[in-house]
Amino acid sequence: MRQGRLIATGVMLAFCLFALWQALLLSLTDRLGPGPGFFPFWLALIGAVLAVALLFTTFREPVDPADAEVRILPHGPGAKRWLAIVVLLAATAAAMEIVGFRLAMLVFNAALVIALGERRWWLIAVFAVLGSFGVHYIFTTWLDVLLPAGWIWS
Repeated sequence: MRQGRLIATGVMLAFCLFALWQALLLSLTDRLGPGPGFFPFWLALIGAVLAVALLFTTFREPVDPADAEVRILPHGPGAKRWLAIVVLLAATAAAMEIVGFRLAMLVFNAALVIALGERRWWLIAVFAVLGSFGVHYIFTTWLDVLLPAGWIWS
């Protein structure tokens, strides 16, 4: 468990430091207040501080001999779910420009809930529709964010 936590926290620290560097390339303030780099800078800084604190506490805890046999990546049913989610994310990212946000997320949400073990069809349908068409409506109507339409909806 300790080795996995050290690796995951190290990766998180590297990600936060990269995000901090990228946020510093943007302006932190502008004439109206916070600039485009303000929130990414502070979120990355907070994440980096928390990652360093977790690394420190993980190094200070005693090493358990039973941890030597612990696997870092999941195995068994957990590995199948993990692999299904990664494949679903990659397929959704590839299909987003072709079929659009609504259909890609509809299929992704339904497949995700099924991969996580849900079998009630009505719950899968509600989650998939709200997670695709509902989120699309909120982002395009209320937040004025452009989402990929795809060739079907254009």
